[in-house]
Amino acid sequence: MKHHVNSWSFEKWMGPLTYVEWDADASALTTSVEKHPERWGLAELIARLGAQGYSGIELAYPHLKDRSAEGLSELRRISALAEVELNSLLLDFGDPGTGDAARRDAEMALYREWIDAAAEAGFRRVRIGAGDGDDEASFARAAKTLSLLSAYAGNVGIRIVTENLGGMLSSSEQVLRMLSETGGSVGLTADFGNFKQDKYRQLEAILPQAETVHAKAREDGGGQLDSMDFRRCVELAGQAGYEGPLSLTYLGERDPWTALAEMRELAALKPAAVPRPL
Repeated sequence: MKHHVNSWSFEKWMGPLTYVEWDADASALTTSVEKHPERWGLAELIARLGAQGYSGIELAYPHLKDRSAEGLSELRRISALAEVELNSLLLDFGDPGTGDAARRDAEMALYREWIDAAAEAGFRRVRIGAGDGDDEASFARAAKTLSLLSAYAGNVGIRIVTENLGGMLSSSEQVLRMLSETGGSVGLTADFGNFKQDKYRQLEAILPQAETVHAKAREDGGGQLDSMDFRRCVELAGQAGYEGPLSLTYLGERDPWTALAEMRELAALKPAAVPRPL
């Protein structure tokens, strides 16, 4: 199985980072900056991933700081040189289910700009969350927005995927319903760490639909990786027939390179018998 890396693993190592936000008072999109140190830039990260045998990256949008034509061309070049696939561009802003028409229009325009940038750089996918709404109207709006974005993205060779992320898709039932409502036009990224309750049963339900997997490892109380939980999630993916890469994701306080190496070793272990969830 191939191993990719989710660049959120280096969130605090690649600053400063600019995040997109909605200012409800001004009825406009705005940005905020987190002043993390910049230990290395995107080119250095991709080169090191390739040198260490990682075959792809899922890139958090704040890490793509240069969306000029020259910058995107350079990203395409360095990823090809390092033999690191640009699998997904992760857009962690916006609310596709919003009832605010001004917000929806502004975010749709920005989503399209990022989709165009992803296509120019050579990404295969763009991941967009469905939002935090919890009512039928929000769900219907999110399904329509994701479907419209999928149609737009298809014209430039990009696949739109969503994720078991945020309030709207916080259960496997809602995830599967969204995939059904969008008629197969929207794919799925399954994240090991996002379900808060009945985790293994819910992962078992959605993993057969996953196109990409965020193999997120949680830590035990002593700051070490919870190897039993991580192995069980990996084995559930295998049992579901998932054959794509695992995008290793570490969000703890340890050195991310060390943690990612441990996760890769755990993921490579031969499957063991896993009891089915109750």
